[in-house]
Amino acid sequence: MDLAHVLYIGGGPGAGKTSVSRALAYRWDLQLYNVDHRTWDHFHRLGGPEPDWTRTPEQLVDDFVAASHRRWPLVLEDLAALPDSPAAIVEGPFVLPELVPPGAQAVFVVPTEEQIRRVRAERGSLPVIADRDVLLAQRSPGLPVDRPLDEMVELVASQFSLGGLPRVVDRPAIRRLENDVLARQLDLWPGYGGWEVPFACECDTPGCAEMIELTLAEYEAASAASGRSRLRAPRS
Repeated sequence: MDLAHVLYIGGGPGAGKTSVSRALAYRWDLQLYNVDHRTWDHFHRLGGPEPDWTRTPEQLVDDFVAASHRRWPLVLEDLAALPDSPAAIVEGPFVLPELVPPGAQAVFVVPTEEQIRRVRAERGSLPVIADRDVLLAQRSPGLPVDRPLDEMVELVASQFSLGGLPRVVDRPAIRRLENDVLARQLDLWPGYGGWEVPFACECDTPGCAEMIELTLAEYEAASAASGRSRLRAPRS
């Protein structure tokens, strides 16, 4: 893919990056590259080390930045392997300003400390991870997350030039690739407990934003079935 047609959305946990990116990618029928969904694939390709949560928040910030730089060449490799069209949105906390190619379209969203701590508590994260994320947010420029999600979606959209992006779309194919990446993440993740996760609808309806909750086992069964019909949300 031509990396000049890649949009980047970065920011810390609690900023709503995934929700905003998904809303824009599905509205415009763009490819969606979620860096977090490549975590275990990248871990296996690079080979460790795993985070050391006994370190101080300041040290964990340095570790996070170092890990981001270490993973970035793999992100670029993954992007180069995507179809040339449509354009792609890359999103995730590892999307740091200094890593985005010069001249690329990029938006960074910055959550408040309250948002970070609430999200981390909801996810059952260690307190030191929330402390790290607060420090990361304090050093990151960007748009403050100060309005409801639907308004943040429109604000971020206004920062991009979306009209001239490549739009030749095989929608089922790009959502199938997105789903296969998520399935591989679950398969490689030692902590996955078999719960349901949202997979993208693979229909060919422009602008479809439907999600289908499936376990990995259910997704694999649906993928093996003729027509992958289970992966298309029913239409009213």
